[in-house]
Amino acid sequence: MIFWREVDPMKDMTSKAWQRSGSSIIWSPELLGPLVLAGEAVPLRVALGWTKHGFPESPPGGRSTVLVGGLQTVLESFPPQANDAAFTWLRLNIKPLIRAFQSHWGNVGLVFAMDGPDKLFTFNEADEIVYFGRAKDRSEQLKLTLGTWNGAATGEGAFRLLVPETKELGGYHVKHLS
Repeated sequence: MIFWREVDPMKDMTSKAWQRSGSSIIWSPELLGPLVLAGEAVPLRVALGWTKHGFPESPPGGRSTVLVGGLQTVLESFPPQANDAAFTWLRLNIKPLIRAFQSHWGNVGLVFAMDGPDKLFTFNEADEIVYFGRAKDRSEQLKLTLGTWNGAATGEGAFRLLVPETKELGGYHVKHLS
């Protein structure tokens, strides 16, 4: 007898709910624009410091979304043949940041601003993983959502963020990382 787990495919989201909870990886200028205009992005090194030295009492600027810049720069600093090291870095740094952030500010969205372009992000339906990188061969790309969100980026609670009034993909969102 063969058993398998049926998983709902990633759903599309066009609302702004991703700005108020969970965590997102966004590269679309249309989605990032209002966040950038609302206030400065928090440098990644500052956000990572919160996990070691404690979070501020309230989010920067008292906003309902914390925009973090610098993740793509870090990921691109790893050479293509070092995807295992980049994956490990995500698991040891970004995943714990997301967990601590959600525990501290449950009703605030965490957004990692990426430079793009969109062709650097590829969703593979077979394994439900978003891959990141310039390499054409998927085996040479970073398993971005697996390293960042573990298995939470599949099924219920995982969303493709669409640019309003278009079908253009602008990012990915996970409601909660347990």
